Amino acid sequence: MITVIIDGYNFIFNSYFKISVKSEKLQELRNNAIILLSRYYNVKKNKVIVVFDGYLTQEPAESKYNIGNIEVIYSKRGEKADAVIMRIAEKIRNSLVVTNDNEIKRYVERLDNVSSISPEDFKLIVNNIIINEEGGSDKYLNDYDFTDDAGDDFCNESKHSSTKKKGNPHRLSKKERLKMRKIKKL
Repeated sequence: MITVIIDGYNFIFNSYFKISVKSEKLQELRNNAIILLSRYYNVKKNKVIVVFDGYLTQEPAESKYNIGNIEVIYSKRGEKADAVIMRIAEKIRNSLVVTNDNEIKRYVERLDNVSSISPEDFKLIVNNIIINEEGGSDKYLNDYDFTDDAGDDFCNESKHSSTKKKGNPHRLSKKERLKMRKIKKL
């Protein structure tokens, strides 16, 4: 079991929205991301920690909440989420950090048993896991626009009719027969 540490705003704005958002919509976007991550937790049972910037708030200490089995942390006044993520990654081994921030990635590379992944790749993996484990139900994913990469083969289930081979099992494949003909000509 691994711990997934997510740079919250980096995940929201780089993985699927890629838009500038007014502060009124920010809480809705955070809730949508937590819903997605909670569904991932329900399937995989990996601990998920999401860290948001709180350095512009007046909170003197870090705020921690548990929402849908997801640990949500807001950094304290004057401290950025990057510092909190690096501190958590240093304490928790066997973890995966989800971010596009180069400073965090470089820091994580120096730690043992900690690696990083981009929010886009993590989103694809999470969507694939949720769709496969919940029986192909992507109702919530479409509601929150988490599957905007509709043409991506990684997210879509393959539609092969059968894996049973046809023909004579003792006959060589066409490539192998061509290869044998070329060898005989030598």
